[in-house]
Amino acid sequence: MKLPVTRYYGSKRRGGEKIWDALAEHHIEFDTMLDLFGGTGIVSYYMAKRGKTVVYNDILSFNCEIAKALLQSPKGVFSEAQALRLLEREPNREYQTIIEDYFDDIYYPRDENRIIDTVVQNIAYLDEAEKSCAYYILFQSCIIKRPFNIFHRKNLNLRTGFTEANFGNKTTWEQSFESLFVKFTRELNEFQFEELPHVEVTNMSALHCNRDADLVYIDTPYFSEKRSAAITYHNRYHFLEGLMHYENIPNQINQVKVNKEIRFGENPEFEKRSHYLEDLNTLLNRHQQSIIALSYTSAGFPSIEELCNVMRQYKNNVLICNLGNHSFAMNRNNTDRQEVLIIGI
Repeated sequence: MKLPVTRYYGSKRRGGEKIWDALAEHHIEFDTMLDLFGGTGIVSYYMAKRGKTVVYNDILSFNCEIAKALLQSPKGVFSEAQALRLLEREPNREYQTIIEDYFDDIYYPRDENRIIDTVVQNIAYLDEAEKSCAYYILFQSCIIKRPFNIFHRKNLNLRTGFTEANFGNKTTWEQSFESLFVKFTRELNEFQFEELPHVEVTNMSALHCNRDADLVYIDTPYFSEKRSAAITYHNRYHFLEGLMHYENIPNQINQVKVNKEIRFGENPEFEKRSHYLEDLNTLLNRHQQSIIALSYTSAGFPSIEELCNVMRQYKNNVLICNLGNHSFAMNRNNTDRQEVLIIGI
């Protein structure tokens, strides 16, 4: 099955079919699925394509807009012409310059900061279905223009001073927003559903999501075995989350950090090693009446054995499925790191 390319750290784009196959191999039957850590919606998308009723959830509102664009917006609702019009300043509108003023030389050059200011404010005038599509196009464009596709550092210099390296692609980074908006509008239209699936999108913390489903899929952030300072998903994508709260960005900038991290969306759940098992216990206890499928890495903390021990407190039958190598765009040398699916029945 062809799936969208969401360019997201930890994306399950290659894993959706493996998860499906693992469930089928063990004769796991379900009609409804709750995707508690939905990210950019790839697993939800795959399950919806398979005809399942899906509840997608994520704590970050920008992720939810991407999910709405893919899963809840009618195919073709947003055209290339509409996308390009977002780049133009309307003569009778007053525009703020928040990104241009506060993020100079942080993530993008000044002219691109001005474009982001313009687009975000134009999106506010669209209807809800169009907004989600417009945000999808903007976010994909912003991500692809970033070294490493993330925002955890002030490192525009990697792009502007690029000579030769084993990462990134200066040609990609320097594509115009105009060309990227056309590219991602076409991409979105390709993957939107002809007939909308049964999908609900919720925007809340996983520990407070009280939706019920036959199958609960859990894909928490992973921690390395080595005890090191963890880069959270909020660290990686705070800038995009901030764009969802554009007018209030100046009041939420962490001035202590050189990359001016925006505080919107900060939440300690599953982002601290010391609290991980406690958070997981709370989550499994809440959903113990459902089949539970937990994705994790074999080279992570807690260990697979520790995770299984927690699962056994709530489930009589615990299965361990090896889904193959776990690698990501910036580190493909993890041949000993395996993606594991733990199923509790």
